[in-house]
Amino acid sequence: MKAYQVFRIIMMIGLSVLLVSCGTSDSGDDNDDAAECNCDKAPAVEKSGLVMTLANQEEEIPANVSVLFKVETDVGVPLTNLKSGNFRIFEDDDLISEYESRQEILPKPEKFKSHTLLLLDLSGSVLESESLPILRQAARSFVDAIMPIPDEDDFEEIEMGIWWFDGAADIHPLVPFVTDTDELISGINTIDKNISSDSSTNLYGAVIQGIAKVEDLTGQKENIVNIGSVVIFTDGNDQASRRTKEDALKAVDNADSDISVYTIGLGGEIDKDTLKDIGRDDFLFASDIDELVPQFEKIADDIREDVRSYYLLEYCSPKRKGSHDLKISATHEGLSGSLTTCFCAKGFKGGCEISGEDSGEI
Repeated sequence: MKAYQVFRIIMMIGLSVLLVSCGTSDSGDDNDDAAECNCDKAPAVEKSGLVMTLANQEEEIPANVSVLFKVETDVGVPLTNLKSGNFRIFEDDDLISEYESRQEILPKPEKFKSHTLLLLDLSGSVLESESLPILRQAARSFVDAIMPIPDEDDFEEIEMGIWWFDGAADIHPLVPFVTDTDELISGINTIDKNISSDSSTNLYGAVIQGIAKVEDLTGQKENIVNIGSVVIFTDGNDQASRRTKEDALKAVDNADSDISVYTIGLGGEIDKDTLKDIGRDDFLFASDIDELVPQFEKIADDIREDVRSYYLLEYCSPKRKGSHDLKISATHEGLSGSLTTCFCAKGFKGGCEISGEDSGEI
């Protein structure tokens, strides 16, 4: 009987040691895996004519890695229409085959949104002059130049709203932020000389409120990269004195870097220096009404080019554990640049598929 009890005790001790050993081994694996997934370092950029900027990055099971980034020249010109063949992917300095990784440039409506606010001066000097019909034409051209049609890949990425100002304390809505070009054009067509009874101009207040309205949208991250632009048209100076020039310039200076601010001035009564300061991304001047439409179209083209310089690259990683350096290099017409970031492959496995067909370009 005593021998049987001793045998039971020995067996229980042995089983306990085995369980503790197994538990320690599993825990060690988890700790090792967690320790290997350390991606705290900042992205690194190399440039030889091209600058690549990280906007967003995600990893998903089974082995999908997606990176949203911007490509521009080193003098700030957005680079558009790049295709998958313009990019090469390296993991830990090893080139990943374009075909094995199934890398694709994809439409990005679920990852990216551009918000453009067109802010029109409809004070008395505009409404009572021959400028109004041309202004409507210019605004329609602006909409047509920016807004994609439903068949285009970036259709859901871009939305626009139109507000106007006179001497009132608040800017007035004409069309809320929408992706429907017809709705924007219809709103523009309703502008007539009776839309306002206030002949004054609250330019500085309009600048402040316009920027704030776009900031409200770009600040709603929700796993989406948001950029914005404010385009302000005026044919005169601030007359209402509701806010100061310093207030307006402070709003521009404090605006998020993802928000562009443009100004368009018409005629000889404007303060060019002030509008240049407000239009931190560009100021265009139309000396007479015939120059107005091309100036609107120029800024619209700039905004559309900026939107199209963002790329969503997705591929299937062959890595299955740990953290790894991811380097994306781009080449175009003798220019090159690269972006190096880090991703965690914890839990990665086979069965990776890309979420859409290669669009070839964005």
